[in-house]
Amino acid sequence: MHKSQQIAVGRQLFEYIDNRTTAKIDAVYRQPTREYTCPDRAAVERQVFFREFPLCVGMSGLLPGPGAYHTHNLAGLPILLTRGEDSKIRAFLNVCRHRGSRVAEGYGISRSFVCPYHAWTYGLKGDLVSRPEEPSFFGVPRKEHGLTPLPAIEQDGLIWVSPVGGKTFDLNDHLKGLGDELGEFGLANFHHYETRVLSRKLNWKLMLDTFLESYHFCVLHRDSICAIFYDNLTTFDTWGPHMRLVAARRTIEELRTLPSQDWDLLPHMVSIYVLFPNTVMVWQLDHIELWQIFPSAHTPNESSVSLSIYIPEPATTESARRHWDKNVDLVLHVVENEDFPVGEGVQNGFYSGAQQHITFGQNEPALAHFHRTVTKVVAAADG
Repeated sequence: MHKSQQIAVGRQLFEYIDNRTTAKIDAVYRQPTREYTCPDRAAVERQVFFREFPLCVGMSGLLPGPGAYHTHNLAGLPILLTRGEDSKIRAFLNVCRHRGSRVAEGYGISRSFVCPYHAWTYGLKGDLVSRPEEPSFFGVPRKEHGLTPLPAIEQDGLIWVSPVGGKTFDLNDHLKGLGDELGEFGLANFHHYETRVLSRKLNWKLMLDTFLESYHFCVLHRDSICAIFYDNLTTFDTWGPHMRLVAARRTIEELRTLPSQDWDLLPHMVSIYVLFPNTVMVWQLDHIELWQIFPSAHTPNESSVSLSIYIPEPATTESARRHWDKNVDLVLHVVENEDFPVGEGVQNGFYSGAQQHITFGQNEPALAHFHRTVTKVVAAADG
């Protein structure tokens, strides 16, 4: 976040604190509960948002150098990410062109990928470099049987992939100007620390809703993060479908005695960026949380989230690892023991018939913006 933007956001936060208010919209917004439970709606959303939109699949630190690879399957597609000897990131369907087995698992460093079924071997650029019994495949040229590529872009420290092969995308157009601000964080300099995958019985949109308001901070999180942040108080800005919410840490009061040009707001806020449709990037003091949320392929009532922690320096000492483990444990405690259990109760309650809509207050503008956008995109897809 640029210095001038930090000053503008800081002034807005102080105004909200002093006036005991927050960013608001003009009217209450009502969201139909069936959009969290309808199997047909869920199928449309999986196609539109998780096949036709470019998806943020990680930060540059996920692939720290030539030969690094990382597999990804949460979008319902087996994806292999590599960084070549030329330092370029590439993406492929993680499917052997012989009999369809996965050629890589997990993550690590490798110069080639050997299919565990029949040892067809692929390079970092996806090319088929060798296969046993080569004469048996006369008329099946190796150059035509490399891994199936997916369009991939690395920009400002973020990695984006189109889930559909051959479908290129204009990332700057997709970001609607947000890329300039994201670039100010120097995301390419962060190092991947850990990734955890959580699966819960709630709709993917309901899981994302968790991040879109601070109204609940001192109710649901009374004993965990309430003392850290001002609750029911965030700024709200949009770039097309994407958005940013900034919440103030209570330490922001330390800036009041300083001239605004001397403010360093970053240690006194949490900044939440929603990279539509399914990624939430959270600036936390000195590290980044990257949440990637995906629907179940089978039911609207389940979803998975991948949480990755990126840190400013590699954790090379035991004390550093203890520090970052403590951060991971705190965030997982909040979501696993507080947010998601309530969310599962909400999902179950949708089937009770208690209400046909849920209500987003004027103090919850990000929820209204997200759901209006989802509804608009689905309507356009339906024609």
